[in-house]
Amino acid sequence: MNVPSVESRVAALEAIVEQISHRLNTIDNRLNNIDNRFTNIENRINSNFKWLVGLLTTVLIANIGTAVTIILTLSKS
Repeated sequence: MNVPSVESRVAALEAIVEQISHRLNTIDNRLNNIDNRFTNIENRINSNFKWLVGLLTTVLIANIGTAVTIILTLSKS
């Protein structure tokens, strides 16, 4: 039975640690990409919500204006 030297065992452990580090960095990059995608989606949702509120406000003001015009026209007759 041949016992490996300390240097070869340490070299094998260093290779394993390097591979694990590389895999963790890859996972970290993927998580950062996912986080960026969620941030972009959140920004789009906020923008769409602002547009929706603006359009609803415009429609509400238009309806109020129409109602006021009709009431004033009916009160003159």
